[in-house]
Amino acid sequence: MNTKLINTKLTLLSSLIIAGGVLTGCGSEPDSSAPDIIINIENPDSGGGDGGGDGGGDLPEISNTDLPLMEDFGASDTAGFFTSAYKALATDAEDGEDGFYYSMAGVFMEDGTVDADGGNWITADPDQKIRLGDARFTIAQTVSSLAGDVADPRKDSTPGDGIDEGLSWGELDLSQDYKISFCVVAVPDAASSSDFQIYVDNNTTSEASSIHGGGNVGSRIFNQPVNTLVPGERVEINIPGDTTLSPGGALVASKPERVGTENSFIAMRVSSGGWTVFDDLLIEHQSDVGNNPQPDCAGKDSNYKLVNPATGGDDNNAPEPEVEGTPFGGLPLTVDLSSDADTLFGEADGADFVSISTNRADPFYKVTSGSSRITIENNALSMNNARFTIGDTGVPSAEATNPSGDIDLTAPYRVSMMITDFSSVDAADPGKFQIYIDNNTTSSGNSVHGGDSKFIELTPDDIDSLPYELVLEPEFGTANSFLQLRADSRVGNITLENIKIEYTDGAPGADAEWVPSTLNLAGESDIAPAGEVTENTAFSVTLNATGGNMSSSNHNFFFASQKIELSDFMFTAQISSVSGADIATGNAYRFGIMATENMDPVADFAELPGWADAGFYVDGDPAALIGSRAQMKPSGSRSRSDIPELEVGDYVRIEIYDDGDDKRVKRYYSKDGIDFVQANSTSDFAATPDSDTWYVGLYAAPGENNITVEFDNISIDPLAP
Repeated sequence: MNTKLINTKLTLLSSLIIAGGVLTGCGSEPDSSAPDIIINIENPDSGGGDGGGDGGGDLPEISNTDLPLMEDFGASDTAGFFTSAYKALATDAEDGEDGFYYSMAGVFMEDGTVDADGGNWITADPDQKIRLGDARFTIAQTVSSLAGDVADPRKDSTPGDGIDEGLSWGELDLSQDYKISFCVVAVPDAASSSDFQIYVDNNTTSEASSIHGGGNVGSRIFNQPVNTLVPGERVEINIPGDTTLSPGGALVASKPERVGTENSFIAMRVSSGGWTVFDDLLIEHQSDVGNNPQPDCAGKDSNYKLVNPATGGDDNNAPEPEVEGTPFGGLPLTVDLSSDADTLFGEADGADFVSISTNRADPFYKVTSGSSRITIENNALSMNNARFTIGDTGVPSAEATNPSGDIDLTAPYRVSMMITDFSSVDAADPGKFQIYIDNNTTSSGNSVHGGDSKFIELTPDDIDSLPYELVLEPEFGTANSFLQLRADSRVGNITLENIKIEYTDGAPGADAEWVPSTLNLAGESDIAPAGEVTENTAFSVTLNATGGNMSSSNHNFFFASQKIELSDFMFTAQISSVSGADIATGNAYRFGIMATENMDPVADFAELPGWADAGFYVDGDPAALIGSRAQMKPSGSRSRSDIPELEVGDYVRIEIYDDGDDKRVKRYYSKDGIDFVQANSTSDFAATPDSDTWYVGLYAAPGENNITVEFDNISIDPLAP
């Protein structure tokens, strides 16, 4: 066992610090916490008589846990896995903070009891495994004064006060080249956008929040969609070096430099919406590879829904899967009042409901107050002293907070409904019916629109006779808007029918067209790019094209594009049909969707701006379409790889957004335009956070082929910063 001193360059106070409080969530999960943590920090002897100084004397010590680390998850129960009784830190520590594994989310409630709905548990298989979903935990993290003055020094506290010196507070010596591997046992059958992530010296969910920073040499050393992991195979992560999802398999990532220190720790996370069951975790130095044999992954399986009881009782059922609704598909909208209130608000067991477009488990309609005072019968909604939202994701509204709704109200629109009954508790003090835009509170100032957010206020005295048709045409809204309807406490009853929201002059961008261009930006093509657009609407484009070249030294293609002024956005289209793709020309001759910073010719390929694409090329015998993605790297070269699952009829999506000091690009595909599966995520991208003007569109460089491609359901949407 090795012992090292950390030079904190801090003056430490002799005190008793009790760290508790409410912990922040992992993904969309309400967070959990371990029992209260007590930290006893001794005052270092400065060597002088005045109690000052930041140098000599006794400094906090960390004792290394020797590698290799081999973990088979054989704990007696789930809670026990995170205690020192199962595996203790090598470093001297107070009771309750000496566990080698520490749950940051997914196991414990705020009071330290086990969360029955948590996503992290030890399975009840004879050969136990760990199930990780919407949860995260650390390995070999100590409690350290370097974490600073925080509620929980082992959660959301990095990079900490040792950032200038590059100091962390773990027990793993990762100053040598190392390798992490584990057996994948089970992953979701359905498509998922959730990621399995591994971090070094980072106890947050932001890869830049570490002494190692972010980007390709940063703290996040593994980031793969859970649905791409292969049951029965061992993931292998070499730092520095290559990452594969099976021994000898295709390269999925590579780290050019070592990420770690003599006192490092590891964090493992599966983001919200997905899960992974894995086993036989091995952390070893690369110089020791081959000396630590592990069980064969191929023969492993798991009844992962059975939990090794965390309480020792009969609680051996895993949390039930979230109920999913039908995603909101955009305006026009007529609120469906054909069932009951529980169905409308997503509370009825087994009943379909409308959900937020990007989250099937999140109801589109939400009660913000007075659920027992809202009823629905005979296709009418009645309420008193109650309020509910339409299209809100639930982020509390505030003057300086951008709305996070699901309705695009950037084009002229109309809100209408029929009021069939309206009364006050006391006619002398009339009740009020109010409609808010982008405000889910009762204070009109809690919105980016200020006091204007309360767009209308009616009393029974304002209505001459019933039924009364209320028609509103507000002149403000955002791309992420929502509405709130409220009956205040003085309303005896108000009954609403036929509630509608619709555009008056077509959806946002409905009049936009795609500008065709023949671009020769770098290198030469054997066949010059040429094409035409035969259908040109905001949401559907058909193009015919031939020629062009998109190899690693050429960038010439036909492009139907629009210019957008956005830094963070997603561009989506369905590739509905492809014809004329008969000749196997290879991956230099591609077509699909693209985003590029500009369309200026350059003298050398390496001078091209940031660009990213997703689509197809033609190869094989017989010729077949193969999914593909590519982007321009900061090094002046391009990166390209296949998307094997992509088929004609699928949706493709490019997301581009600021990620700390980098620009990140992600590619997705979907079979139905609702559930999108991530194909990749990288910040190894030539664009920067300063890039806020883009040309997005449909492109083709099919070489010898003369193709016709139909794109439908095209959308350009801003991403919340």
